Amino acid sequence: MTAKILCIVPYPGLKNKVQHFFKQLTTENADLDIQIQIELANLANKNNLAALVKNNDFDLLLSRGGTVAFLEKQTNVPVIDIGISQYDIIRTIKSIPDLSKSAIICYDAFDQAISQTLAQFNIKMTKYVVQKKMDIKNAMAKLAASGYHNIICDSGIIVASNNIYHLNSYLIESGDEVVYQALKTCFLLLREKETNINYFNLLSETLVAFHNYTLFFEKDNYFNVLFSTNKKKAAFLAKKVRKALSDATPIVTWANSSWHVVVTQTTNFSIATLDYLGKAPSSSQTHFDADYISSVYSTCYDNQFFKLLRHYSHLQAPVAIIGADGLEKEYLGSLIFKETDAAAPIQISLSDHESLSKALADNDSIFFDNHHLIQITGLEKLPASDQNDFFEFIRKSNLDGRNKLVFLITQPYGTKLNISFPDYLTVNELFLKPLNAMSYDVFNQLVHSILNDFNLKTGKTFSGISDTALDHLSSYPWPHNYREFIHVLTTALAVADAPILKGKDIDLILTQLAVSEKSQPEQAALKAASPAHRGRSLHDIIVQDIKQALKENNGNKTKTAKELNISRATLWRYLKR
Repeated sequence: MTAKILCIVPYPGLKNKVQHFFKQLTTENADLDIQIQIELANLANKNNLAALVKNNDFDLLLSRGGTVAFLEKQTNVPVIDIGISQYDIIRTIKSIPDLSKSAIICYDAFDQAISQTLAQFNIKMTKYVVQKKMDIKNAMAKLAASGYHNIICDSGIIVASNNIYHLNSYLIESGDEVVYQALKTCFLLLREKETNINYFNLLSETLVAFHNYTLFFEKDNYFNVLFSTNKKKAAFLAKKVRKALSDATPIVTWANSSWHVVVTQTTNFSIATLDYLGKAPSSSQTHFDADYISSVYSTCYDNQFFKLLRHYSHLQAPVAIIGADGLEKEYLGSLIFKETDAAAPIQISLSDHESLSKALADNDSIFFDNHHLIQITGLEKLPASDQNDFFEFIRKSNLDGRNKLVFLITQPYGTKLNISFPDYLTVNELFLKPLNAMSYDVFNQLVHSILNDFNLKTGKTFSGISDTALDHLSSYPWPHNYREFIHVLTTALAVADAPILKGKDIDLILTQLAVSEKSQPEQAALKAASPAHRGRSLHDIIVQDIKQALKENNGNKTKTAKELNISRATLWRYLKR
């Protein structure tokens, strides 16, 4: 592993010394792979200094004087101070011909060393300690006005001292001994770091084998990360852990993904683990979950449906798969592809006039190629005139004769189709039911099918689901259908403890899903909750809604169950508790 040192020196002579002793120490420590980048700069241009540090990845910084203090504020990387010795200070003082007309201007970094040297050798000299450019200008102006001729200073103070204030400046140079010792310190620190990195990597690799991310905090202080398996994301991950704790939920989301947070307390540390649960469902999602979607379709549809699908696959005529959002229509497209001799399945979106015009005008588009299965999405979003233009293009170019066309159409269940296919296309249509239109028995089978698939995939041992949990699932409207259902159920299974999936496990995920799909003001309102709902479980709220519906239906349970889209058995279970 290569370690890198950034050395910032204020004058060329120091650069030469650093190069000399770095070469010597590299020879003495041949087992270490260390590189050094030496830059000539000082506090006269702080912007350049800051850019040097922030735009590069270094293990150590090496500099001297006031530059050290500045660099320490710009980065968390250790900064080693080359410094000056008493000998360096005395050597500089002795080089001045007239001490009575001489003064010292220095930064805080050199103040202590200079003061001790002057006191030890009983040297009386005027001294100014400065921090900013204005301090330097004021000090020089006072010295020039008082008849001083010479100043002893650091390189950042020399600027314009002669031209403007007619003061001769004498730089306190760092001698060979301090330069060598500073570089030797760098080598010792990097050797120790390399040893620690080996242990760090071993610990990190071990923890990553069990969890995506692991963070060690100071006991109950979730702002102080002591260790993270991902250093670059440590601050971000700590923020997510704090959010999970403040919201009292083990699930957090970012980048449309859900993560499971578990915090464990030990004697000395608070340890947080974060594990990936999967992508949160959304209407923009275009891929299907192959691990579970086959079980969903095999449970929700009978053999006659798949027999018809295979029949349509073998016909040259286009197929239109029509259903609501989240039914993972792409999966059925993949089944059609397996039944054809098409070279490849390709999906293209024609959701607006621009995308349609571009596809029809581009001779390199898939519409001018042959022997493919083309899945076309977004057709229902086009105005009728654009739809007709596309159908006419299909007829004239024989697109449906050269390729297998599959239209994936998103259409709310029970609404009129927004597309009028011309008779000459002879499109075979398949209409899909949304999840909430499935019978209670089919839904029950579906839940257990996903549960079994989850056990096989993860090695968990769920043996069943409680009636309350099943009721919560069956009562939910599922606006994103299979996609949302798979996400909620598998997330709940990932977070819950086997062997029984309970109502509170489903409660947690559904409540979080309800919050995440709201706008920011709506989220705040939902979290605040009305006095009637605050502090109550999802089960209690559902029971309240059922009782209200019963009251409105004059106690008619059959009518109430139908209105709420639940079975009478489900309604009875809620009312019994």
